[in-house]
Amino acid sequence: MTISLNRLAYSFGTDGTTSAVQVGLNGSEDSNSVSATLQITASDLATGKTLDDMTKSDFETLAKSKLATLTAVTTA
Repeated sequence: MTISLNRLAYSFGTDGTTSAVQVGLNGSEDSNSVSATLQITASDLATGKTLDDMTKSDFETLAKSKLATLTAVTTA
């Protein structure tokens, strides 16, 4: 299934810097579909990076990775 970026929404702090970015992803294949909104914060970034340093592509890659981690199925 191909997951695509469909939305970016920025939240700004009182100092004008980006405090969080909501990333919308969706995809479908046959009769299966996925739709997710993930919040990216500074804690999701590599050391030394800020949300203001990130590109659209960076957010898409990071959100897809976060989605994969959050939805990984484990056996009990």
